[in-house]
Amino acid sequence: MDVQSRELTVTYKIVPPPSMVAPSSLSQETTHRFPIVPLPGLESKEDTDSLKRYYTSLRASITEARTKLGEELTAWRDAVGNAELGKEKSVKAEADDEGEEEENAEE
Repeated sequence: MDVQSRELTVTYKIVPPPSMVAPSSLSQETTHRFPIVPLPGLESKEDTDSLKRYYTSLRASITEARTKLGEELTAWRDAVGNAELGKEKSVKAEADDEGEEEENAEE
C-alpha cells in the first residue's frame, strides 16, 4: 500500500426493531473513511521519529473515528429509545441464571 493512500475505514449497518420507523436523518448503513495524514520520510521504516509521527497521526484518525461514530450511534440509541430495552434485560437475566446454575453445580 502506498503511504499516500492510508486510511482508517469504518462501516456499520444498523437493523432497528421492526416496530420502529427510522428517522430520515439517520442512515442505516454507513461507511466513513478517516485519512491517516501522510508524513514525509515514512518510506524509511528505520526512522524512529517518522514512526512516532505516523502513530501520532494514526491516533488522531482513531480519535476522529470514535467521535464521529459515537455521535451517530448515540443518535440511533436515542431514536430507538426503549424499543430494545426488553431485549437487554432478558439477556442479562439469562446470563445471571447461568451463573447461579454453575455455582449450584460446584456445591
